[in-house]
Amino acid sequence: MPAQQLTVIDTADVDLLEISGLGQRHHPDGRGLQVLAVGDDEFTVLIADLEAGVTPRHFDRLRLEDVLAEGEPTHGSQWEAADGDASGRVFVLQEDPAVVFVLNPGMDDLVSRITLANTTPEGDDLGLGASPNSQGEGLVLLRNGHILIAKEKDPPVLMEYGPSEERPQGLTPDLLFATSDEFPLPRELRTEFSLLTIWHLSSSAGDAIKDISDIAVGPDEGLYLLSDESACIAQLERTLDPAQEHLEVASLWNLPSELEQPEGLVVTEDRTPLVAIDTGERNKNLFVLSSLE
Repeated sequence: MPAQQLTVIDTADVDLLEISGLGQRHHPDGRGLQVLAVGDDEFTVLIADLEAGVTPRHFDRLRLEDVLAEGEPTHGSQWEAADGDASGRVFVLQEDPAVVFVLNPGMDDLVSRITLANTTPEGDDLGLGASPNSQGEGLVLLRNGHILIAKEKDPPVLMEYGPSEERPQGLTPDLLFATSDEFPLPRELRTEFSLLTIWHLSSSAGDAIKDISDIAVGPDEGLYLLSDESACIAQLERTLDPAQEHLEVASLWNLPSELEQPEGLVVTEDRTPLVAIDTGERNKNLFVLSSLE
């Protein structure tokens, strides 16, 4: 598949070591969108206003150790992804054990804790829970209350989680709300979602994408994958039937060579990709790239 080449338009400094994921949410005061950044070392979320054509510069820093319930990891956050909805709530994915923490818009209260259970033969075959460093890397919310999680590697797959009594619904553009709706939260503070279905990469998609570092929803209600190993952004086909086994890639863009270890992806309203890199430095770790034309 021919790939277009992206270029660096601008860079920004995010005061966070080893960024592992980016996401978006609506500003709690209704003032547009914000970009979220998390890292797998710190219990911290950084937030900045996100305006089309403007590089985010001013990040608010929120430390969240005291917000989480007792018994969570104490040596590194293991946070790999973040997402948000129209209410301003923030959803943070912990890699191992696999948990989605849901924080209120003010980010001073934990409103839900969703454990992602992998008690299926297929989940066991994938080694979910057995390889701590190759688990969930990307998080996308669906309008039906289900959650899409990308598994990084060994093998890279896309997984749908939801209540155990529900059936998988797959992926259609109308299920991807790109932060414009409120995610229907479970009633209980603590709940468990089951692994409902899994999609593997097709042979052609696997040739283009060796791993998945993050996933994001674009303004076209399309799903985009970020690959570290393959240094690219891929747009998936717009519909995934629950019964189909493989993912297909519709479009592909190569990342600039300056981006080493890309780990976080946001696609803005004007189709500009923001890509964060996993580095031990707190400067020039967020790249604004040319548009995904």
